[in-house]
Amino acid sequence: MTGRRRVVEGHARTDVRARSRAARTSSTSLAAAELARALEREELTLQYQPIVDLRSGECRRLEALLRWRHPRRGVLFPGDFMPLAASADLLGPIGRWVIESAARQWLEWRAQGEALGISVNVAGPEIESTSGVDDILAWMEPLAPDALTFELTAARLAAHRADALAAERLAAAGARIALDDVGAADAPGRSLASGLDELKLSRALTSRATADASARADLRALIELGRDYRLTVVAVGVEDKATYDLVASLGCDLAQGYWVSRPLVPDRLGPWRRWVAGVAFTGALALAAQVGTAKAAASGGAAGAQATASVRGFLPSMCCLELPSAKPDPSRSVLELLRERTGATFVHAPSARADVFTDARVSASVRADIVTAVDRDMSALEGEFGQEFTSRPAIYVFATRTGFAQGLQQYFGVRGPDAGLLAAANGGVTLPRQGAIVINLQNLPSDSPLAIVKHELTHALVHQTIGLEATLPAWFDEGLATLQEHAGESSENTARHAAVTLSLLTDGRTSLSDLSVPAQWAQRNAVLSGQGYTVAAEAVRLLEQRVGQAGLIRVLEATGRGESFGAAYAAEAGESLEDFERAFPARLVSAQEQPRILQSSHADGVRWTAAGFRPASAVTVTIEGAAYRVQYEATTDRLGMYQAVFGSTAPPGEYTIHLSGGGLAAGVVIRT
Repeated sequence: MTGRRRVVEGHARTDVRARSRAARTSSTSLAAAELARALEREELTLQYQPIVDLRSGECRRLEALLRWRHPRRGVLFPGDFMPLAASADLLGPIGRWVIESAARQWLEWRAQGEALGISVNVAGPEIESTSGVDDILAWMEPLAPDALTFELTAARLAAHRADALAAERLAAAGARIALDDVGAADAPGRSLASGLDELKLSRALTSRATADASARADLRALIELGRDYRLTVVAVGVEDKATYDLVASLGCDLAQGYWVSRPLVPDRLGPWRRWVAGVAFTGALALAAQVGTAKAAASGGAAGAQATASVRGFLPSMCCLELPSAKPDPSRSVLELLRERTGATFVHAPSARADVFTDARVSASVRADIVTAVDRDMSALEGEFGQEFTSRPAIYVFATRTGFAQGLQQYFGVRGPDAGLLAAANGGVTLPRQGAIVINLQNLPSDSPLAIVKHELTHALVHQTIGLEATLPAWFDEGLATLQEHAGESSENTARHAAVTLSLLTDGRTSLSDLSVPAQWAQRNAVLSGQGYTVAAEAVRLLEQRVGQAGLIRVLEATGRGESFGAAYAAEAGESLEDFERAFPARLVSAQEQPRILQSSHADGVRWTAAGFRPASAVTVTIEGAAYRVQYEATTDRLGMYQAVFGSTAPPGEYTIHLSGGGLAAGVVIRT
């Protein structure tokens, strides 16, 4: 074991020992009056433990964990004082304090430019009264949909009807609902599961699974049950690598525990969440901080691969769906029909270019942002494609996954199971035959929630150009929309997308032919953990470089006149589409093989990113300026990239950054 590994694992064990000591030394002598004063004196605090995706290693959410910074006894854990809180009738006030504090923390992170979702344990009393739920709904009002996940136990939901009703109200307002501490005896039935988003497996069950065959069988059964119910499954209590490997091999979605990361205070989370390469808090797992780089539509995971089409051309995880045309009832307004069929109140948001209908629960400011994005993106796409939208798109914006699923099913006629899958997996869908775009706000990333508008509008304009009967390769259809969605992104992100694609291709994990068949897109994309969109966009980028933007538009127009897409491309490019697909990896290598250093502004100087080096290789970094020189060794990441920020400790001036390693070299001049 390396020295660094021993140090970080020692930190994790120290935290566990601290918890054990606190449990032994605090206990019975605590007084209820002390706990009541702790609320008033702000002695209670929250730490946050990352919950990560087992496929990609990306942090998906954080669980808020309560601590009491006792003035004499030090940090106390919930097991030390929550029994006292229950006997002193303080569970409700403490629970409400936790929820309000988590909401404030989410807003603080959002003000800093990022906001991961937060999970909160619910004891019960904080949501038993109508006024308590009303308070929580008020705290949720400024938050994004699914910012908070409320965790309740099966026993609590079964024994307290008020809790179940409160959970329904919270879910309707956009919260996620998780069934916590689930063991074999707590497996939910279909009725209960229909109101859930997530299963959190019992810590006791998870920790026994590597050594106990019976526990392992129960774990597998619960994970399969969650998959059948379209629920995210979280393994809690992942304390060692063997457990991590086991739950990953069984198909669990997320993991939480000391092997992944110990709980962190908010000021430790800030820099962690901004790092691109990630940091191993316990020496076992590097957590990627680029949350939301994969499109929300890919988050359905393996469940997406199991969906089947219910109508011709229906593609469960693609954004452009072939549904029959619908004739509206001219005697009824859209708002009336939406209210009647979905049970939700909608608002018609005025737009110069489209008819935008938003769930009334969406704030006025977000409605205004959506209208602005629609008008801006329609104009931008018309200018780029040289085509006008021939009709006003109807854009329906749902605040929650539940509303999105019900709208697809009741308003647009999507089969129930498929609507549920789309609600779990997609941020939006386009329905060309119905002239409609449907947006699922709850699935959109907090850093760029409205980028989906341009993605779906691209689908609408492209399918208007090619006609309703023409088909496109899945990688081209989704790649072109993704490329438009990412227009204007930083050169560093562009380089990273290309590097990710090159890694997937050279590892033999995918090819354009794998991503060509629309009916197989969901499965192929799920296998790639959502990176099918990245690969597709890079392919379209190279295709457009080959034929030019005008040539690409001519290909689409020829397809609209009745030619197949392949024949239209061959006539324009002088090579078959199959030849382009086969040559794509080699052409991408050629485009990316030249090492380079990219730069962008940063609060502490200049952020620079090296790309095009060999993956996980040693490079020598030399930075030189007037009376300044520093040299050090660094290691590129698995994509052959390395990133750093320079300027916070050096005097203003001009500097040269030079990297060399593995027979490759690159340099750049920067000014701070």
